[in-house]
Amino acid sequence: MAVPSALTSWQVGIHLADRRQALGLSPLKLSLTLGISEGTVRNWERGETLPSYAEVLGLGKVLRMGEEMTEFLAVIARDKKSLNLETHPRYNALGLAKAELHYGSIWKWEPLIFPGIAQTRAYNTQVLQVAEDTTDQQAKFGADFKEQRQEDIKDRTTPYRMSIMIGTNAFYDMKVMERDDRREQIEALREWNAMPDWEIRVMNRPSDLGGPFEVYVPGKSPTAGPAFVYAQIQDRSWCIEELKRVEGYHERIKKNWTRGDDLEAFLEAERDRLA
Repeated sequence: MAVPSALTSWQVGIHLADRRQALGLSPLKLSLTLGISEGTVRNWERGETLPSYAEVLGLGKVLRMGEEMTEFLAVIARDKKSLNLETHPRYNALGLAKAELHYGSIWKWEPLIFPGIAQTRAYNTQVLQVAEDTTDQQAKFGADFKEQRQEDIKDRTTPYRMSIMIGTNAFYDMKVMERDDRREQIEALREWNAMPDWEIRVMNRPSDLGGPFEVYVPGKSPTAGPAFVYAQIQDRSWCIEELKRVEGYHERIKKNWTRGDDLEAFLEAERDRLA
């Protein structure tokens, strides 16, 4: 029998706990509704045990989690593989969105595009949709999800640190956007950068950061899961949980952090080029 990864157990548990609390249900009330013990519910939420595929489907109905979220949790509970990203690429966004609300320290490196949590709808349409050759429906779905993700982050009340490094190509590729839309995207980046515990820097020189990746570290957050890295290449995306490898990615982005330019300094220096 496959042993679930610690990240899988955390993902299922934290989604269930957050949804139960959002509905104002106690673990006891939920257990009585499901006809199981309160201890079973608590064990699921703490990631000590995993519900079965069928049990997650039942939980999804009781907790009104929606078809997509229910299937996401049911599949990773069944397969016990991190977020099962290669089979279901969409699932990585659902898992990372939840991690953004619970981890104490988050580091993102995006060499070619702005991170989804800082994209405007115009950027999503005029840059990403063209680059990814998606339909209008797919682009709208992605933009709607990102806007909800942004609102959820703004509503977060627990302390955390968001550190984002962006490559210069992401800025220069805005040339395909309408002038006002470029300005809107830049102002959005400035607003995010001005948020407490946020910092955005720009890598404007050679580095050894490589392809895009994100590092999630528990920090002082009591509700975070195990440290992990989300990495991606053209035909594959996956989560890395092996501690030494996570530490390697973490050290790499920290080493390069001070080599990046402050966002405002970069925008001022490139003002004419980005106008």
